[in-house]
Amino acid sequence: MTNDKRQQLDTRLKELALFAQGYPQATKERRMALTQLIDTIWQSGKLIRPYKGQFQLLYEDIYEEAVQTLFLYLCQSDNICKYDPGRGEVITWVNVLLTKRFFPEAIPKILGSSNEIKLENSHLENLASPESISLYEEIIKYIEDDPERIFIKEHIKGHPEANFQAIAKRRYSGISWKTISQEWGIGITSLHNFYQRCVKKFAFKLREYL
Repeated sequence: MTNDKRQQLDTRLKELALFAQGYPQATKERRMALTQLIDTIWQSGKLIRPYKGQFQLLYEDIYEEAVQTLFLYLCQSDNICKYDPGRGEVITWVNVLLTKRFFPEAIPKILGSSNEIKLENSHLENLASPESISLYEEIIKYIEDDPERIFIKEHIKGHPEANFQAIAKRRYSGISWKTISQEWGIGITSLHNFYQRCVKKFAFKLREYL
């Protein structure tokens, strides 16, 4: 990426971040800005890949888990307001979060450990009021409600219980891929790849809803 293109990227990301900060949570303007911000970050190819070369075959699973959690963090609560343009660029801020927080947190989720995240009460069961509901929670609620029955119908071949809705609800409740794999007797890679395909397949539908 040339210096000019990098500057254009930094300017665009900063504009979107500041635009999102300028509107209250749950407003259409903030949701649109956050969606565009995440899309631009992802398509930029500038997200860092920390600890490259470690964790062998599970590196990609850990990395994708970390990136997904990072993007959810940006959409949740008032987290976007934690970005301070006076301290650096947006891409620098998200890369620090990815390296220092979300990648390390993703390791036990994929590899499994005594520190696995296990929430007693899921986000799906404790949705906020319509006035304060976040973009993240709106997505979860839409997947859970599944008005067109499209998310529950999309499942791993031979495993109707392992449908997109069921996997998404478990993942957003903090349940690790390892635990889901053990529950259904399906390999982590198969589960993860199916989930990623569904996310891409339903991306337009989710954006259309929001």
